Amino acid sequence: PVTIEGSYYNLVLGEAEKEGRITNVPYEQGIPVHTWWDLGMDDSTAIGFFQNIGKEWRLIDYYESSGEGLNYYLNVLQAKPYYYGEHYFPHDIEVRELGTGRSRKEVLESLGISVNVVKRLGTRDEVNEGIEAVRRRFGSLWIDKERCAYILKALKQYRRSEERRVGKE
Repeated sequence: PVTIEGSYYNLVLGEAEKEGRITNVPYEQGIPVHTWWDLGMDDSTAIGFFQNIGKEWRLIDYYESSGEGLNYYLNVLQAKPYYYGEHYFPHDIEVRELGTGRSRKEVLESLGISVNVVKRLGTRDEVNEGIEAVRRRFGSLWIDKERCAYILKALKQYRRSEERRVGKE
């Protein structure tokens, strides 16, 4: 694998590859699939699909698109064969829309989605703690190499923004 200098997750991804945890990870019917969301309109909305089996967390699927509304993403969820558990969203799910006065959270809940709001990581220390928590989780994480190829590539490239700017010049 190519090493990207300053990447937050290169080391843990390399360990996961060596240990055979980036492989074909099947959907286990009857076990709930939990989703993790990153919302975007101008940039991408991303959805990770996880199952927790024993001490293992399995990233079984990933979906990303941009410029679409919430109904579009709910249709994506409904088109998949999964039995859903919890849905985790960033803090901005609670922002109220000017046109309707309703938050995205309220809209999703009215459509039958249970919304769990993840704490905002605002300070540099909180962001670093969040990155470290994800690194620790990698020891028990299995990732489907085909359905999650795009997020694997993105994770390998994820690094501090100052380094990204330098790399673009």
